[in-house]
Amino acid sequence: MDSGKRQFLAASAGLSVGLAATGAMAQGAAAGATRRPNAPRPSREPSVNSGVQPSTVDWNYKPRRINKVIELWEDNQPIYYTGAGVVPGVDPYEQGVKMSRTYADALCYETEHGALDFTAIREFMRGVRDGGPTRSGHRFPAVFVSTPIIGLDEAYMRANSWVLSQLLDCGIMGIHICHARDPKAIQVAAQMAVRYPFDYPNTPKLPMRGLRGSSAGWAAEVWGITTNKYVHIADTWPLNPRGELFFGVKIEDTFADPNTAKTLAVPGISMAEWGPGDHNYWLGDLASIPEDGPMAENYEARADMAGVRQNVLDLCKKNSLRFLNAGSTDPNRADYIIKQIQDGAMVIESREDSAIMGREFTKRRMPV
Repeated sequence: MDSGKRQFLAASAGLSVGLAATGAMAQGAAAGATRRPNAPRPSREPSVNSGVQPSTVDWNYKPRRINKVIELWEDNQPIYYTGAGVVPGVDPYEQGVKMSRTYADALCYETEHGALDFTAIREFMRGVRDGGPTRSGHRFPAVFVSTPIIGLDEAYMRANSWVLSQLLDCGIMGIHICHARDPKAIQVAAQMAVRYPFDYPNTPKLPMRGLRGSSAGWAAEVWGITTNKYVHIADTWPLNPRGELFFGVKIEDTFADPNTAKTLAVPGISMAEWGPGDHNYWLGDLASIPEDGPMAENYEARADMAGVRQNVLDLCKKNSLRFLNAGSTDPNRADYIIKQIQDGAMVIESREDSAIMGREFTKRRMPV
């Protein structure tokens, strides 16, 4: 979630107010966008989704999967995400209910700098479950966690692997590892911490065996399936074609950069990002961070930053991973949504106006 962290921390906290205006703005952002006539909207639903749909939407759409993110990737469609909005003073259950009808396909529950509170995460997941289903017919938007556990080294990851399995037991559908410096650390996370020990059908046998144990009863309840069924499908995609979990990494500092090729070749990864916010700290200096006022406009376009982005993008393509980048509606910005999609971005941190524009561009069928 690093790429637009400043904007999205603010957006998450005030989403119910800001998106009412965003929806109106988005009407003009995507030519041909349509709203379903008389579309039902529960009385408790806040203004987190304007209801604007791509002109290509299929209102007879039937979900194939529990995880709508993976379903969209299988259809070669980008996914759009925003923050979960769980901040101090916000009830996590009520926030989950509120965000169950978000414009986004996925919600990033941020614990890299936010509180790692397993009870709050479970309550949030209970809320998104109770507030669903989504307009696409999925039980809830996919929820993934950016973790405080970083990819420091193998020993560190082994010692902290329990955190990742605890997060999955909350019912979330994805893990995102920050500062993915060491390929061995990522191997431990992707192959041991987030997987069960089984040899799954049509799935490569990996050097490390999964550590998740019996039983993830709460996660299964949130997903609306039995515990036994959960064990069969709670594996990482695309490693396991039937898997309903995804696993991401952030290449976001100068220790991670030299190892990027090896890191992104680790089996079990689904997506990767280049972390411009943190990379700007590592490639720049304190003088480049204004003590008062905003960051320099379009700093992501600097040559050193663009080089890091291109390397991660190229290696994502080489390893069939989904590339993550922020997306905006401003054609003069480095993160312009249409250019990001044309470059191959498949995971886009985005406000609703950008998501509307992107969905129209790719002729998406799945309702929002």
